[in-house]
Amino acid sequence: MSGDAAFGVAEGLVGNKAVGRLIRLPSRSQGWHGDPPKSEPAFSAAGTRQDKPSLSVLLVEDEPGDARLVEFALQMSSAPLFLVKHVATLAAAIAHMQSGAEVDVILLDLSLPDSSGIQTVSRMQEVASKTPIVIMTGMDDPRFAATALEVGAQDYLIKSDDPEKTVGRAIRYAITRMAGQIERQTLLERIAEQQRHLVKEVEAARAMQFDLLPRPERLDGQLARLGLEVESFFEPSSGIGGDLWGCLDCGNGRMSFFTYDFTGHGIGAALNVFRLHALISDHWDPRQSPSETLRVLSAALRGLLGRGQFATMFLCTLDCERGEIEWASAGAPAPIIMERGEFRFLDTRGVPLGLSRAPNYIDHREPFDIGTSLLIYSDAITDAPVSETAMFGEAGLSALVGGLLAEQRNLRVEHLIDGLYGAVRNPLEDDLTAVCIRRLPRMGEAS
Repeated sequence: MSGDAAFGVAEGLVGNKAVGRLIRLPSRSQGWHGDPPKSEPAFSAAGTRQDKPSLSVLLVEDEPGDARLVEFALQMSSAPLFLVKHVATLAAAIAHMQSGAEVDVILLDLSLPDSSGIQTVSRMQEVASKTPIVIMTGMDDPRFAATALEVGAQDYLIKSDDPEKTVGRAIRYAITRMAGQIERQTLLERIAEQQRHLVKEVEAARAMQFDLLPRPERLDGQLARLGLEVESFFEPSSGIGGDLWGCLDCGNGRMSFFTYDFTGHGIGAALNVFRLHALISDHWDPRQSPSETLRVLSAALRGLLGRGQFATMFLCTLDCERGEIEWASAGAPAPIIMERGEFRFLDTRGVPLGLSRAPNYIDHREPFDIGTSLLIYSDAITDAPVSETAMFGEAGLSALVGGLLAEQRNLRVEHLIDGLYGAVRNPLEDDLTAVCIRRLPRMGEAS
């Protein structure tokens, strides 16, 4: 068979009618005529070689000569085997992709009878978003090529180049690049899905943490009978955090209040919050003094925390029958006692929970008369930054509390928080807790 006859076989593949058949053309270097060499591998019934991997190529080119050169170049590839489907219009290419045919790569001319320019790539991508596209253009313009790559093509070929040297390489590169893009996109989608799950888990953990707080509907009746009023503010810095406050009825006109704060933020700190809350439920005994309760909790917590983790805690019991407050502290920020417009800080020295095998805590006791208030807070207040180099500190808190007491008879937590936010840099990077407990006259008691 002559060379002209061989090209005649290809003619049926490059006309307006799309044909999906393996193209076999003579090599330029061999220059043989007649039947192919006996060493050529056999074809399967489907028209593909059985001993070579194959790639399906959709060639979108309206110029028969250009299409023939590309097909010839692909035929000369030793590996892989290229199976070419040739169409002459964008509409035919779109129809082929929508038919569900397997296509490994698309060779796309940008000057077609029914589409031209960059929009050809965009329209092709709409139906083949995960199929690599190699554009073919007659313009040797790097800016034009860069634009084509930006809109979704994986590579480009200039028609004036030798297709036998470039087309196979461009196809392999485009497939590799698209595979990398798909892998990255899959990874991003997986990360996004994990983030959505994490958000849901954080929201669930936040709801659980807020459920640990005292509920007014359960607490208000008992507080009213004791002549106590409680205001609180609680806000983790990252949805969930390492702070918590609570109260426990001790009977006989006594109520205990506690706050604690774990190192760290987020899920890890919140898990420790749940641990300590469970330990308080398991080991709470209203007959124990605050110092003994702290020793029990510290010993139980020590084996549960990771290296470098600990909690500060303040625990007090208000005896409304005797008009007394008893407290002990594990290194918590110093609460403030307020009475008759004056205030002072309590002694809260002590070893944080979980750091020592046998910590020693000290009980303190003093009067807590009608009209007296106690402000318990987390170190998010004193550690809040007011500038690059200065913190709010106890001095800032003293000034804020003193100013509020000068303006109003009783300190209100909402005014304290508003004053704090107005004086420091926001947002705060720590979990914020503030609880104010006031002793009010009970029915029949003098104010």
